[in-house]
Amino acid sequence: MSADKPLLKSNKKQNYGATSSSKASAAEDVSDINSIDNLPETVSTSPNNGSLPPDQMKSTLSFTQKIGFGLGHIYNDLCAGVWFSYTLLFMQGALLIPSAEAGALVMVGQVGDALATPIIGVLADKFGTKRKWHIAGTGLVFLTFPLIFSICPWCKTAPFWWTPTYFATVILLFQVGWATVQITHLAMIPELSRTPKDRSDLTAMRYSASVTSNVIVFIVTWLVLKSRAHSSTNIGPADAYRFRDVSLILTLVGISMTVCFHFSLSVSGYSLLRQQALDRNQRHRRLSDTRDLIDRPNGSADAASSPRQQKNFLKSPLLYQNAFLYVFARLFMTTALIYIPLWLDERTGANESKSDFGIGGETAADKSVEHIATVPLVSFLSSFLASMAMKSSHRIGHQVSYLVGSIVGISACVWVALAAPPTASSIRLYAIAILFGSGSSVTMISSLCITADMIGRHADQSGFIYSAVTFADKLITGVVVVVIETLKCDTRSECPEYYKNVLAYACGTASILGLFILLTLQCTKRTTPRQVVAT
Repeated sequence: MSADKPLLKSNKKQNYGATSSSKASAAEDVSDINSIDNLPETVSTSPNNGSLPPDQMKSTLSFTQKIGFGLGHIYNDLCAGVWFSYTLLFMQGALLIPSAEAGALVMVGQVGDALATPIIGVLADKFGTKRKWHIAGTGLVFLTFPLIFSICPWCKTAPFWWTPTYFATVILLFQVGWATVQITHLAMIPELSRTPKDRSDLTAMRYSASVTSNVIVFIVTWLVLKSRAHSSTNIGPADAYRFRDVSLILTLVGISMTVCFHFSLSVSGYSLLRQQALDRNQRHRRLSDTRDLIDRPNGSADAASSPRQQKNFLKSPLLYQNAFLYVFARLFMTTALIYIPLWLDERTGANESKSDFGIGGETAADKSVEHIATVPLVSFLSSFLASMAMKSSHRIGHQVSYLVGSIVGISACVWVALAAPPTASSIRLYAIAILFGSGSSVTMISSLCITADMIGRHADQSGFIYSAVTFADKLITGVVVVVIETLKCDTRSECPEYYKNVLAYACGTASILGLFILLTLQCTKRTTPRQVVAT
């Protein structure tokens, strides 16, 4: 229905909608609401209003408030950086947990995160405040994250089932706490912001804090691993305390930032801002309901057609093709993030026999161990730079960008498979890292843009779509990790280049499948009737 329809209808149509008395009452409600709703977030009723009023383009938050908000997710970002990059390396190398068991523990964490996210989102909306949930989630992460990267107590004397049960419990609790912090921190954005400019600035600050956190993770890991004795080669039980130190250092940094975050909320008057946001939402909801009552005399017909439109949209193959585009892009990124450190550690064993010392008395094996931190750092920085370059991707189109990113990722996989021997130079390793980082970033961002374009007017279903896609992504990633670790040889000597092949073929397969889905997407768009796609 058009928003510029007359407010009052003729008596001929009253049987299909509201009565004249209810319309008059609703009109009075609109007048009352408009008289008190003088905040900058007034909602425009014009459907064709493509630009925002000047007051909507202004920020109502100070720079200090924005910085304070960005600190609230740093601990989560620090933990995530270690979780994806070093969990398998720590469990297999330092704790000597079998590969299949370590992969299953990672899958438990992925599935736990996927299940906890929507549940906590519902509970946080119904009970308590976002700030209290954030504190509770941070406390849970604080108690469990260091335990994941510590030696299991009583494991040497306990039954065989104690180790997997202990770590599975700790990991599940950690993922619940992590999801709680993530959701509540995101949910604070509409509570703290009054204009779209505020929301944009807070989101940008959150992303900048995430970038900084990942850089801190790799720098701290590099400094800790750099202190290893020259006589050691692969990551082993003697390095268990180093991973514990990394987790404790990052916990100290993360908790400090979280304390500063909550202090900034107190100083900025979060409780008042939250209450104002609730009042505005209630007034706008009431305004929307009364205008619907006035503007839609045949609202029953619209209500009947809405489920039919939703059903047609959910039946569209474009929905699932776009979902798989995201899943394969995410699978490429996560697989590379997990297995690059394991591949680098694998190379360290191949360099063990080298006794030639370089500058400062460092052997090739010593440099390979340091690569476990520096190469992922280079990969991450390249992904960040690629994401900045993606701002101009609209000039060539999101699908072309996805194609380019996939080709870059496949090039990295081919390089690893054919031209990355154990004696490869640092420059070659960093070049491979740049290709992995930039390729994964471009495909990820492009897939999200393609999905957003596809959703279009179905914004009311976007929450379901994104939650379903995210759940599928985490579940598939966990299954892939379990399969890879189950197929691994019992000893490294039986398959000395196993993780090299994983990085080359698993990531390459994900990119190729993404390209295949992109091709079928083009075919579907050409054969699907326009009215079904646009429904």
